[in-house]
Amino acid sequence: MIFDTIAAISSPLGTGAISVIRLTGKNVLQVITDLFNINNPEPKKMYYGWIKEKEDVIDEVTWVYHKGPKSYTGEDMLEIFGHGGILVTRKILNIILSKNVREALPGEFSKRAVINKKMDLVKAEAINELIHANSEYALKAAANQMDGKLSEKIQMLKKELFNIAARIEVEMDYPDDFEVDNFEFLNSLNSIKDELEYLYENADNGISAIEGIKMAIVGKPNAGKSTLLNALLRKDRAIVTDIPGTTRDTIEENLNIHGIYIKSIDTAGIRETDDVVEKIGVERSLKAIEQSKLVLFVLDNSTGIEDYDIEIYEKIKNLNKDIIIVINKSDLKNKDNFEIPWKNHDIVRISAATGNIKNLEDLIYDKLKNTVTTNEFTLTNERQKRAVKKAIDSVIKAIEGIELGLTNDAIMFDVRKAIEG
Repeated sequence: MIFDTIAAISSPLGTGAISVIRLTGKNVLQVITDLFNINNPEPKKMYYGWIKEKEDVIDEVTWVYHKGPKSYTGEDMLEIFGHGGILVTRKILNIILSKNVREALPGEFSKRAVINKKMDLVKAEAINELIHANSEYALKAAANQMDGKLSEKIQMLKKELFNIAARIEVEMDYPDDFEVDNFEFLNSLNSIKDELEYLYENADNGISAIEGIKMAIVGKPNAGKSTLLNALLRKDRAIVTDIPGTTRDTIEENLNIHGIYIKSIDTAGIRETDDVVEKIGVERSLKAIEQSKLVLFVLDNSTGIEDYDIEIYEKIKNLNKDIIIVINKSDLKNKDNFEIPWKNHDIVRISAATGNIKNLEDLIYDKLKNTVTTNEFTLTNERQKRAVKKAIDSVIKAIEGIELGLTNDAIMFDVRKAIEG
């Protein structure tokens, strides 16, 4: 299928040695003629030329023509390689857009590749995830999808479902000539169900690797939560003062700890307050804790455990979260003997102000590494997970239909629904 012609800057915007602009669609050959005065260019050959606007020279470039369907999108494509300045790259794009070409929407090149069956949706999503990977684990999960093994597995399961549906249809059309063994179908459907459930049960690891794991930093006002966030980020992101209640809202930042992508949330100090703004911050903090996989419960070494600390622990202990008790300000003298009453959690001493947090980072990694470790292929987003869940539900209904002795048309309906995902 050939669409209108679109163009986009495919290299990162910024100053560099080379910039790349790509075009795809039905008017690519006409654009080549207009830009370079060449008809019938040889595919896959590197050409040298100049981009001009009327008589003004804009840039010295090389370019390659890819003839459809042997191209990324399945359509005619043109790749132009120019010098990597922001202004000159944008100028070239504007010249191209003046030639009955429109600017591509985000992801539109990959969308055309999917429509033209140059790749499936899973691989297109993997490309996007590979480009936006924030950590080594995210990169690995995306790369595992790029090799096509997940697509092959899904296509294999679909083929098995198609075969079952086809055999049921033949039996329905020719009941006197064919007799279908529903128990054979039952074995096949149970096998398909097991494979789909394996994908579904392992999806959260792939999703966590790509999308990140939420981690909340909680504690009483002035315990050093914002200082800890800054130390983890290696930069000053949160405002730090000695005034309790300085952080009045949640602050979210992305971390990379030993290759794990973490969405860290510095929460407002959880305490009873009459301040309307601070009260809203406390409510948001509690919501952030509920959404997090891991909670860093920060205690102040210089004050010992106070009533505030006990109140906070009572709020978070029943939320079914992994909790690390972080004794901050370990470089300061204890006010009292620091006896931790909550022995069922990991306890680590740090000094966020001096940057002495390596033991905490190592513990965070140990806590989370199993939640992002993936096998050779896995689901990596919620769309895929929902599709697999729909397929599982439909396969289960088909199995139940066979066991209940329902008619084959009812069973085939559920098999077809499973194929649709």
